[in-house]
Amino acid sequence: MRDRLHLLVLVGLFVLFLDKPVHVDDANFLAMARTAAETPWTPHGFSINWGGTTESAFNVLSNPPGIAWWLAPVSNGPIALMHAWMLPWLILAGVGAYRLGERIAGKGQVASLLICGAPVAMLASHSLTPDLPLLACTLWGVDALLDEKRRERGALVMGAAACFRYSGLALLPLVVVWPWMQGERSRAMRLGAIAAIPIVALMIHDAAAYGSIHLLAMTEFQSVSNGADDLIHKSIASVATFGAAAVLPIVAWCRPRRAIVGAAIGLLIGVGGAQWAAQAGTAQMATVLSCTAGGASIGGALSIRDPLDRWLLLWLLGGLAFLLGLRFTATRYWIPFYAPAILIGLRHAPTALARSAAFTTIVLSLILAADDVDFATTQAEAAQIAGATGTGSIAGHWGFQHYLHERGWTDIEDDQRLEPGTWIAESRAAWPQEPANECFDFTETVRLVDPRPGLRVHTVEGGANFHGHTLAGKPPIKVFAPWSIGTDPMDELTLRRVCQ
Repeated sequence: MRDRLHLLVLVGLFVLFLDKPVHVDDANFLAMARTAAETPWTPHGFSINWGGTTESAFNVLSNPPGIAWWLAPVSNGPIALMHAWMLPWLILAGVGAYRLGERIAGKGQVASLLICGAPVAMLASHSLTPDLPLLACTLWGVDALLDEKRRERGALVMGAAACFRYSGLALLPLVVVWPWMQGERSRAMRLGAIAAIPIVALMIHDAAAYGSIHLLAMTEFQSVSNGADDLIHKSIASVATFGAAAVLPIVAWCRPRRAIVGAAIGLLIGVGGAQWAAQAGTAQMATVLSCTAGGASIGGALSIRDPLDRWLLLWLLGGLAFLLGLRFTATRYWIPFYAPAILIGLRHAPTALARSAAFTTIVLSLILAADDVDFATTQAEAAQIAGATGTGSIAGHWGFQHYLHERGWTDIEDDQRLEPGTWIAESRAAWPQEPANECFDFTETVRLVDPRPGLRVHTVEGGANFHGHTLAGKPPIKVFAPWSIGTDPMDELTLRRVCQ
């Protein structure tokens, strides 16, 4: 029983949030899953308004269809059933992390809690997104790759990760490098070929189903944010989210000099980032503290003591480089890349320090997960309030959009002129689009306050967003920290009626 304690903790924390409403990107993956339930061959074969303009999901949803196929059987069921359907992936991830922790550091229980109980993983486990399957494939695959007898299986599982998120492709060099470091060069090439099988099969499917390859289309879609300002923003946000929501700077302090140097560099990055984004007050403090934590955590993981440490470090730094090429930064994008920092730390950390880190991580995760549920519930409540007016047009996305769709509402196109008498429901937080109309004979704004004040995963006042590196605004608000403290409303619902 003690060997399974980590799984009992993870499953217990999972069950607490089974009734969490559809939230943020859950909405587009659920839309894809419902399409997959009807036409499994073409899960991207539908239209969606996910950026202000309705267009083909193939062009704007930048993830492969793995999660859609997984959720398809339950996509029209109760929300608790949909969440429960994700539980096998959490168990697989927990077991994979345990085995890796035992293999690398002799600390399986703590490794499982630190990796799968981190805020980035816990919020992923309460979502209907590809992140939890991606984490499970990564951990199981890496553990098998490090086993002399199971390397081929590990390569195939790591390759399968890319069928859930294309970021799994960044793991493929690791499949080749590890046996190459062991002098097994012919086997390294064979393992690389095995790891490529899932993505090649998916590309063949896309060519047959759509006449185009989704991965290639998304490579172009993601490469539009690589200017100097974009790279600065993504770099700072990546450091901040790493230290505040993926690898807390606790086990790093078993190597104090490296952690202190890293913290000092992170502090400078945070101060510079806050000034660059013109932050002040709580938002500035959140950026500085998150970046300092990120610097310390990265500094503590900079180890080249032996081939295994070097390989783990390549895993971490390769992931960081990959993140800088994405369209924007979100905490969950660290999912396939943060585990090596924990594993390196556990190789050096005493047991007492490791256990303290696990306890602190779980407590923080629980607090942030509860706030994210409040945020999701707030968006569902906003949709319910708007729905009481009848039907109309939606300005906003995420769960707000999902629940109004279920009530028969339709999306506004950017700069669309709506018919007189049309109701418009706008969520300030969920990236609303603007109609062309300027005359309204009814306007009301409802402030939806935080039911449990404290740490927040989405706050303008606190300058934080767990789900992205900007907040909706005119212009959008640059942020870096994944969480902060704020007393501002969780959302504001504005109801308007176009003049008769």
